Amino acid sequence: MAAERKEKIIRVLQILQTTDKKTPINATQIVDKLENEYVIGKTDRRSIYRDVKMLQYCGYPIVQMQDKKQGWYMDRHPFDDWEIKVMMDAVQQARCVTVEEAKNIRKKLLDLTSDRGRSRFSHMMMPLPHNVEADRRIGEYIEIMLEAIFMHKKIEFQYTEINDKMEKVLRREGKIYKLNLYTIYWADNNYYLIGAHDNHDGLTSYRLDRVENLTMSEEYSIDAKEKIGPNPEKYIQDYIEKSVNHFDGKTMRIEIEYEPNQATNAILYDFVGNDVRVRKQTNGRCRAVFTKMNSVTLIGWFMQYANMFRVVGPEELKNELQEQLKKAINSYQE
Repeated sequence: MAAERKEKIIRVLQILQTTDKKTPINATQIVDKLENEYVIGKTDRRSIYRDVKMLQYCGYPIVQMQDKKQGWYMDRHPFDDWEIKVMMDAVQQARCVTVEEAKNIRKKLLDLTSDRGRSRFSHMMMPLPHNVEADRRIGEYIEIMLEAIFMHKKIEFQYTEINDKMEKVLRREGKIYKLNLYTIYWADNNYYLIGAHDNHDGLTSYRLDRVENLTMSEEYSIDAKEKIGPNPEKYIQDYIEKSVNHFDGKTMRIEIEYEPNQATNAILYDFVGNDVRVRKQTNGRCRAVFTKMNSVTLIGWFMQYANMFRVVGPEELKNELQEQLKKAINSYQE
């Protein structure tokens, strides 16, 4: 096969890769692109049909439209546009990547869609990114950790804390921590390293943005089943809910009273979802009953919306909130 013929079929493939079901391309349009964009030279339109058949024979998912005059499209884009939008939004909100890194990731995500898909996104007004000038080593550290988990190796790092001058300093005079790393978990715009130390039972976690000088150790890690038990996935999930997400209390039945309106209805629904029973009172107010774990997160939610929702029961939660509210008032009276 002559070099020109090889180039031509590769160009036909590249052209088809820019299509999707909503933007097919026919032989005449392919010829036009070959001659004007790629300067292939005069092309026989009939040869395009042979090229497409060859590419289909080689396994490329090229689909012909029901109306054959419309031509073909490549049915291979790994993500729908709405999936790419969700991923781009997540990247835009991530505080562990810089603005420049977010732009590069966005560009790579757009390469996964068709020309039409890229055009749809380019016509959309993009809000300002929430990324900060994050430590550029975060991405490097994630790569190291992924490799360490894959290679069954421990990781080594130093950990930081914030001193009274609001400066980040190394904890314990720069002690080197060595960890059997089992997973990396994303919560509240931070990554958490979850694993176990050789000389301690149970799991522990570290925030990635406080890690310094992370490397992969030469030592092999202790298998999670050996370290934390026969069902490590469940153990890790329980640890995340109790320690990382702070859902560490007992489940309790909670009854609250509030004035129903668009704001309170939406806030309550966002917090408890569908699993709630509401009944209207004779005074026009509502009482809602739901279950939640007693935790720092629960107390914080009620403190945040203390002017909207009043806890009726249980008594222990009501007393705890009263105590916290008194402390808050006293702190402003000093």
